[in-house]
Amino acid sequence: MSSTPTSRYRHAFSRRTPLFAACLAAFLFLTRFTAAQQFTFAHYGQDEGLRNLDVFSVVEDNSGLLWLATENGLFRYDGSGFQRFGPEDGLGEPLVLGLYKDPAGRIWVNTNDHFYYVENSRLIDVPFSDQPAQLGPGQRIASLDADHLLFLARGSLRLIEHSGTHWTSRAFVDTAQLAAHPDLAHLHNVFVAPDRSLWLGCGDAICHLSDAANPAHAHVEIFAEPQGIAAGLWLRFFADSHGNLWARSLDHTAILPAHSNTFHLRDLPGDLAAYHRSGILTFAEDPAGRILTQAGNGIARWEGSAWRILDHDNGLAFKDVSTILFDRHGSPWFSTRGHGVFRWLGYDQVENWTTAQGLHDDIAWLIFRDHQGRLWVDDQLQASRLDDATHRLVTPPVFERTPVLHGSGMQQSTDGALWAFLITGEVQRYDPSIDRVTFRGKVSGLLRTFTDSAGRIWIAGNDGLYVIRTPNAPAIEKISDPLVSSDGFADIAESPNHDLWFLSDQHLYRLSHTDNRYTEIALDHTATRGQMRNLAIAPDSTLWIGGGIPALLHLRIEGNNAKTLDSVTAPDIVSGDVQIVRFDQRGWLWIGTDLGINVFDGKQWRLLTQRDGLVSNDTNEGAFFADRDGSVWIGANGGAMHILHPEQIFDTSPLDLRITSASLGGSQLALTSNTLARWHDAPLDLRFTSLNFHRNGALRFRYRLTGLESSWNETTLHALHYAALPPGDYRFELQAVDLDRQLRSAITSFSFTVSPPWWRTPPFYFVLAVLTFIASILVWHLRERRLIQRQRILRQLVAQRTRELEAEKAELLTAREALRQQATRDALTGLWNRPAIIDILIREMDSAHRSGASLAIVLADVDHFKQINDTYGHLTGDAILRDAAERMEENIRPSDYLGRYGGEEFLLVLPGLPYEDPHTRLNQLQQAIAGKPFTCEGRSIQVTSSFGVAWLEPTIATIEDLIRRADEALYQAKAQGRDCIVFYNEPCEEPQDQYKA
Repeated sequence: MSSTPTSRYRHAFSRRTPLFAACLAAFLFLTRFTAAQQFTFAHYGQDEGLRNLDVFSVVEDNSGLLWLATENGLFRYDGSGFQRFGPEDGLGEPLVLGLYKDPAGRIWVNTNDHFYYVENSRLIDVPFSDQPAQLGPGQRIASLDADHLLFLARGSLRLIEHSGTHWTSRAFVDTAQLAAHPDLAHLHNVFVAPDRSLWLGCGDAICHLSDAANPAHAHVEIFAEPQGIAAGLWLRFFADSHGNLWARSLDHTAILPAHSNTFHLRDLPGDLAAYHRSGILTFAEDPAGRILTQAGNGIARWEGSAWRILDHDNGLAFKDVSTILFDRHGSPWFSTRGHGVFRWLGYDQVENWTTAQGLHDDIAWLIFRDHQGRLWVDDQLQASRLDDATHRLVTPPVFERTPVLHGSGMQQSTDGALWAFLITGEVQRYDPSIDRVTFRGKVSGLLRTFTDSAGRIWIAGNDGLYVIRTPNAPAIEKISDPLVSSDGFADIAESPNHDLWFLSDQHLYRLSHTDNRYTEIALDHTATRGQMRNLAIAPDSTLWIGGGIPALLHLRIEGNNAKTLDSVTAPDIVSGDVQIVRFDQRGWLWIGTDLGINVFDGKQWRLLTQRDGLVSNDTNEGAFFADRDGSVWIGANGGAMHILHPEQIFDTSPLDLRITSASLGGSQLALTSNTLARWHDAPLDLRFTSLNFHRNGALRFRYRLTGLESSWNETTLHALHYAALPPGDYRFELQAVDLDRQLRSAITSFSFTVSPPWWRTPPFYFVLAVLTFIASILVWHLRERRLIQRQRILRQLVAQRTRELEAEKAELLTAREALRQQATRDALTGLWNRPAIIDILIREMDSAHRSGASLAIVLADVDHFKQINDTYGHLTGDAILRDAAERMEENIRPSDYLGRYGGEEFLLVLPGLPYEDPHTRLNQLQQAIAGKPFTCEGRSIQVTSSFGVAWLEPTIATIEDLIRRADEALYQAKAQGRDCIVFYNEPCEEPQDQYKA
């Protein structure tokens, strides 16, 4: 018999030494903070325009743009792409090792042996000294103020000063200080604290200068082992918002609390304390005040009492971190050595739980918290419980012995017992007093469960309602009320007045708490067409219903009738496939779909998707739990998702929209003033972006160029191209739209004027007008003389022209007759064409209606005509159509009409066809085609036809109805084997031999 994990643990611990106990404690400590939730990240690499993936540093400038130092150039990211800076921008070498932003907002760039700062998108080279310097990656630059910067070169500290129009550099530490403290000549990093004191990694210790602005009189303090600093190369300092100073070496992490003189070790747990990867040691502070740094296998975050390790099991597909940066919107960015840049989606907003965190399957069906505060998640294979100590989902041994397979519901009765309901209908009860699961019954097709305020557990089944009234009820009771006993149910809810509501595919029922009676609520069945699956009761007692119906319905119950208050569809909800309709603790409505999660706070809708950190957009039906702390749990095809701070979904921070460039041909247009540009047949190119990087992928851009277009257009791109613009005044207007958050930015715009070419200027038009006037006078005189001369000639021509007109009139009459023939006759067969035969049919229908005479029409179709074309060619097919038309035309009466209806179909209009014996005439017409083979190019081809016949009846008012009947009869003739005559609603005659392909 195998022992449980707990008994094995206890047995091993009793036999081992205290050393083993210490190791075990360390293991538990490590386990506690290495296991955590699953997170999602956006990757930026070469496909996004970042040509080099070895990124040394990232900074954000004052405008919100990101700058990246890489092994092959300096890059700037503006939300639309990465722009590389190279020699044409003033950067002399491709290897960029570090970046720094000074108090004035200038971006400083250091390569291996040069120093630059960015000014108007150009890099300005700053000389160090007369001797070449050797810089490197890491914390090598710091600033005293906007005009005084410190940097390390070959382990020595130098000062750059701005004097006049240029920068000069000199040594920062004088020879007397170097003699007193030789370690100041062997520096590894430089950091100026908020109090303007200077911290340096010097030798194997830390050096502190009390006044960085006055180094000659500053007090130098050495921090070594007596002050809590272990010997080593201390490479990074960081001051947090609480006034604490953090320090990091390759082997240790330490903190100097505010107003303290002693560092305290804050080493990462276990073998993660030392860092020996190719990343660059760094710190960052998140919006919640937690400190982040890199670990050997990912990221470490200080949670106030211990480090929490986030690694590959949490979705971090990167290592070798060189920078951790939180941008102005609170999104964390991670640059890496060799893997590009990553952005954490939904940081501190969404946590995901997958098989990596203990689920047996990544499809989470239900989420439930018991009376003891323990959270349960049931996937397709098993029920698991969240262990708050290890941040993992674990399965209790009792459920390992009796798995909750395909669980449909989990409830807890008043005695503390857990009830598990399987989709197969089985009901299991877990009694914690005996630690055993017992089988308590089975219902047919269990879909949803619900515990009401009275402690009763209700079960929605395919064949009715069931209830467990008390924890010790001997059996599961089926509700016998005739109104609900045979319906199949999908969801259950309770209103604030404790009425219970039961939803089936097509019906809604109420169980009144006052008289315990079931009543059906009358619904608009056109609005509930499909399958209702989800029901939620709002705090104001109105109902929301969704599922496989045309829209999400908001209903108010008035008596036994439902009044529709709202019918919600796109764009408010992203999809009609509604899987979840539930309210949270705030009274906000949550709608889970296959394309994301919509949230309604009573005024506005918001959408959450994978862009916000969700592990999946495809939610599972009913997998929703509103936790007591205001957070929300949702199950999806991908795992369980925990939305930590729903209130931040409705953050209304404005969209930061920028027009980054505009050029007309090769000329740049000013974005802040009206530009006058000369016309030279050049295109207009525009680039724009939004610096709301955390909304990448959700934004659309509305734009219009007034002067060329009046209506608004929309694009998801970040660039526009207009062909050559004509001269005129133009104004480009742009707006960013976030459909997920229903936010719009202010409209940003700029204006410009394209001046006309010289030949389209007013002076040129004036000269042209004068010349035109003079020319018109000359032309008028010449024309008058020529008109007089032509008048004499015209008199002579009048008589001749009169005779010609009479001859032309005769020709026109002949041509008109020919045109009439072309307009009414089919070019191939010579029969009436389709419009003509339709006009004839209309005329004969009117005549038959007035006189009461009989009228029949026939749709005749040459059988297997496509095979004839495919086998013998289209010329042969055309010849057979002509011959068939001639044969039928020879066999119709003078009062009958034959026209080509289309393709190989003919329409016969047969006025006066006798009701008592129509077959003689129709058989004669059919045999005209099938009676003898057709001869084409020496080949004999047997051809048959199918007739669909319809009589004009008094109830038929339109030719469409009459032709439709004939067409249906023709369809039936084809279906019955072809080569036959079928009357509408009459059986087919015995088929004759038909053409075989």
